[in-house]
Amino acid sequence: MKTNSIKNIKNIVLAIAILFFISCETDIPETDTTTPTFSFNISGDGFNRTFTQDDDFSSIQLNLRTDTTYDFIFSGADTGGVDRISWQYPHDYIEFSEEIPVPWETTTLTFLSSSIYWDGDPTNPTTGNILTGKLVTNGDSISISFSFVVKDFGGLDGASNTIEESMTIYIDNQNTEVISL
Repeated sequence: MKTNSIKNIKNIVLAIAILFFISCETDIPETDTTTPTFSFNISGDGFNRTFTQDDDFSSIQLNLRTDTTYDFIFSGADTGGVDRISWQYPHDYIEFSEEIPVPWETTTLTFLSSSIYWDGDPTNPTTGNILTGKLVTNGDSISISFSFVVKDFGGLDGASNTIEESMTIYIDNQNTEVISL
């Protein structure tokens, strides 16, 4: 039990540190050629890993245990200001045990998927935002995916930069782990 408390404290400290660094006010540059970044940390069931845009998502799969609650920290950042951060997920197999906090919003995209997103304000740009919460897995022997998108304002010339990644998830009665494909 003490180990879980220490992990929870570390996750809270990490979330506060990330929030401090990525929610700062900024100026939109004349030209922005830097691609935004994102981070997705998931922990629970003896597992803890942070995924970023630098991971090779085409060669890995995240296995999650059926009917299990996981803590997550999702963030997006860009030094020239973030226009949108979003996470698309299949709502039949992923539920959130806590209400998604404002200023984050949720929307149903199709009969299979929903999205959690945050929109930046070009009149008051910030370097990003962070979302923390708990998700619960549903389903058995099901392959799904999480899609992460972060888009910047692109500078005053308007040519935005976007990072988009999709992560394969497999939900079953198994160990929570990352495997190579």
